[in-house]
This record gives sequence, structure tokens and C-alpha cells, in this order.
Amino acid sequence: MKGKARTQLEPTEIIGKKVLILGEVGSGKTSLTAKAVQDLALLIQPEEITVIDMAPEAIGEIGGKLSLHMSLDSKLRYLSPAKVFAPRTMGTSHTQVIEFARRNKNAIEPLLNDFLETPTRTLVINDITLYLHLGKLEKIIDCVKLADTFLASAYLGVKLKEDHGTGISVRERQAIKRLGAHMDHLVKLNNAT
Repeated sequence: MKGKARTQLEPTEIIGKKVLILGEVGSGKTSLTAKAVQDLALLIQPEEITVIDMAPEAIGEIGGKLSLHMSLDSKLRYLSPAKVFAPRTMGTSHTQVIEFARRNKNAIEPLLNDFLETPTRTLVINDITLYLHLGKLEKIIDCVKLADTFLASAYLGVKLKEDHGTGISVRERQAIKRLGAHMDHLVKLNNAT
């Protein structure tokens, strides 16, 4: 599953599996995730699907919620913070990048807790790396273990490497590597590094 552009994941690649989509900014992670959610909703009762959308509003080719790529079935459990920041893009100093990452963690963590308290068989997370800047990987792994089917998209690249000396880029990469060890499949889009 490496190297070429993917526009679709087959349901057999996802159902009953743990799958992580990895790619650079603008590689199509969110659109691939959206297509997978639509396909899953045809095969699994939508009430059994929780979507946690951690993505910020689009800033150029950076970010973007799933709703930009699909219409959300009202029966899906869709959870998204009211405001998400793109710390490395919006932050202009060490202090500001950390503050944005802290706000993201504080806004996203209650959604993960919600899933942990009332899990569904399927969990989809868009842009999981926004939580991993300062959040606890163990909380994500607990969510993964509760779901029969887990699908997430994550940033893996070099375009957002500059983090004003905060270390969140290194932390993010290490967390994704550790999370990958819990996956059945890693889908690396053509420019994931």
C-alpha cells in the first residue's frame, strides 16, 4: 500500500481492521478518509460509526474537515471541536505554537473521552496528529482497542517541519510511529516520508 496515489480503500481493507492513512500536506488523506466513511456507512449501520474530526478549517491546502469532502449522514456520531488550530501554520513563536497545541489537546480530549465512555464498533479519526502534538498516545491506543474497526488519517511529511523549537514535530512523528505498531495496515500516500 505504498507509493501510488490512492482514491479509495476497499471495505475489505478496513472492516475489522486497524488502518492508518499517512501523507504529506495536500496528499489526499482527508478525501480518502471521507470516501472510506461513505463506503463504511453502506456496510455498517451508521449508528455504529463514530467520527472524530480533529482537523482545523482549511488554510490553503492545509487541513480541512471531512464535511468539505462529503455530506455527513445524520445517523453517524460526528464529533468535532468548535475550534481547532494549525499550530505550526498559525503560530509565529514558540509560545504561540505551544498554546495552540495546548488548546487543541484540551478541545479534543473530551471527544476521545466521550468515545471511551460510549464506544461504537467503528471509529474514524480525521487528522489524528493535531491531538498527538501534546495529547496522550495511550488515550488514542485505548480508543483503538475498543473499536472493531479503526481508521485514521495522520500527517507524515516535511512541509510542516518548522515548529519554532517546540519539539511537536518530533513528538508527532514518534507518536505516529508508535501508533503504527498497533495497526494492521499503513496506507502511505505517494509523498509520505
